[in-house]
Amino acid sequence: MTEHPRASGLAVTTDAGVVTVRCAGELDLHSARELRDALLGPIFAGARGVVADLTETTFCDSTVFSVLVEAYRDAAARNVPYAIAADETAVARPLQLLGLDRLLPLHSGSDTARAAVAGGEHES
Repeated sequence: MTEHPRASGLAVTTDAGVVTVRCAGELDLHSARELRDALLGPIFAGARGVVADLTETTFCDSTVFSVLVEAYRDAAARNVPYAIAADETAVARPLQLLGLDRLLPLHSGSDTARAAVAGGEHES
């Protein structure tokens, strides 16, 4: 596994071609661009899969939800398996309220999200 540290609360790891972008703390307008780059870079590069691990995210605003949707659409267009891991409080509940849980491949934990991506499950 290769880890690529970031200045903010983002950490990017690669394991067997699957890239996991782990986000700890708050995600908002100021961190959305870095999250976008961290997710889209591997998608455009043809990663075996990409996981947005938001299980340690304590706050998430609407700009971040837009980034998650953009990453999903770009991954689907390139046949790159993509999943989001989120708990109930900061991320999953707002996604449910917005109805985005019906569009995005949302998982309750990082292990299930990685398993879905590694297994090649891909929703489009």
